[in-house]
Amino acid sequence: MASSASTGVTAASVGPQNQTAGQKFRDFGTFLYNSDEGTVLGRTGKSWAHITIFYVIYYACLSGFFAALIAVFYQTLDWNFPKLAGPDSLLRQNPGMGFRPIPNVQTTLVRFVKGDPTSYSPYTDHMEAYLSYYENENQVTDTGVIVDCDAISGRRPESEWDKACRFDLTQNLGADCVKQQAFGFDDGLPCILVKLNRIFDWMPQMFTNGSVPSTIQDMYQNYYVTVKCTGENPSDQDNIGPITYYPAGGFHYKYFPFRNQQGYRSPLVFVRFERPTPGVLIMVECRAYAANIQFDRLEKAGSVHFELLVD
Repeated sequence: MASSASTGVTAASVGPQNQTAGQKFRDFGTFLYNSDEGTVLGRTGKSWAHITIFYVIYYACLSGFFAALIAVFYQTLDWNFPKLAGPDSLLRQNPGMGFRPIPNVQTTLVRFVKGDPTSYSPYTDHMEAYLSYYENENQVTDTGVIVDCDAISGRRPESEWDKACRFDLTQNLGADCVKQQAFGFDDGLPCILVKLNRIFDWMPQMFTNGSVPSTIQDMYQNYYVTVKCTGENPSDQDNIGPITYYPAGGFHYKYFPFRNQQGYRSPLVFVRFERPTPGVLIMVECRAYAANIQFDRLEKAGSVHFELLVD
């Protein structure tokens, strides 16, 4: 019994785990190509042909099905008009606002040293780059795609909404906020650009008689979306100083609605801080006023916030 047990242990111990490296290499070579059975990687040529034909047909059908779904999906889209617009869109027909310069998207602080170009050059460079899209050579009217709307004082007729109005920087933004004067940064009187975010087919509505908010009664003009910037807190209002707007009325109605017109440029307003208190952080809030713009500070609807610090 002892001899049998011993023999059993010895026989059991002889297995694949005790194969030499040479034996394992030969077994692997046999798996790659077995000349006795005529197989490659464990399959005969006929088996490889069958599986290849199967997967070619399978992936061809899968690709065709996917392409057909994409084609059907694209048939439902219009490259010039959004699928959801008006109240159905995420923006709910209530535009927000943006401002420039903002060279660092991680902060809304505009801080610089008066008379020190190294401190304000990131802001002026960003502003100059942004305004380059508004240069006249980029808004040519020869092709008829962009039209000159200087003579229009009210709304444009609906028949002309398929063309964009040329936004003239010189005429609209005045002579004080220009790159030749470092947009006022060198004098400690910075000019900040504000704009309305684009909403497809949105048209501003005028206030009716007696409905103009008291905060803008002295500056409201018909056919303009009025822009007003103030300090958020009483201390900010004490330090912000007087403000000049270019153009004075705000965003003119003739630049609306946005319909993805070729060459369209959003109207801009320059906000020039004439006498901000130096060395004091000022919390600034700019609001846009129209009958159909609802203000919501938490949702950032109808307004934009930034901080200003002139050292």
